[in-house]
Amino acid sequence: MSTLVFLLDRFNRQTTRWAGHAATLLLAAMLVVMIVHVVYRYALGDSFGWTEELSRYMMVWMAFLYFPAAHKKGLNASLDLCTEWFRGSRPWQLLQLLIEAAILASLIWCIQLGFDRIERGATTQSLALGIPMAQVYYILPISFALTALCSLERLLRSAHALFCPREAAQLTARDRAPDNRQAEL
Repeated sequence: MSTLVFLLDRFNRQTTRWAGHAATLLLAAMLVVMIVHVVYRYALGDSFGWTEELSRYMMVWMAFLYFPAAHKKGLNASLDLCTEWFRGSRPWQLLQLLIEAAILASLIWCIQLGFDRIERGATTQSLALGIPMAQVYYILPISFALTALCSLERLLRSAHALFCPREAAQLTARDRAPDNRQAEL
């Protein structure tokens, strides 16, 4: 199991890094588009209708591209107040395993919903840009699939920690070793 977790971790690190770079580029492009929009509107007294729509789509894609990295690092929304007092115990580990299994099931369902949205969006076009809405919705299954892989890794780590605590501790120590952190950068 530790080999599978290691391989998933390596794959997820690469994909979340690439997705993060793509999202950062989208943020920069969105900034440029909005600056052009502001300059044309206020300095030249004219505006483009497509800049707001394009910025909105870039912002959506950016958020969905950051989502897998946030889930991998455990930065998604959570309520730790109720579980803080028994953190690290066997019931807490079991609860984490069950929560991650529910998240993974939800993400798999969301992948299907994303494909459904693409199918429905193939028949409509955006108002200002005139592109098929399916192109805007492609990010949904991509993001949910990458997040599902991160969730699968977290699920396997939770199971490993619950059933093989010594091996899991060694795996965690290996992941946090300075040489692995350097390779990540």
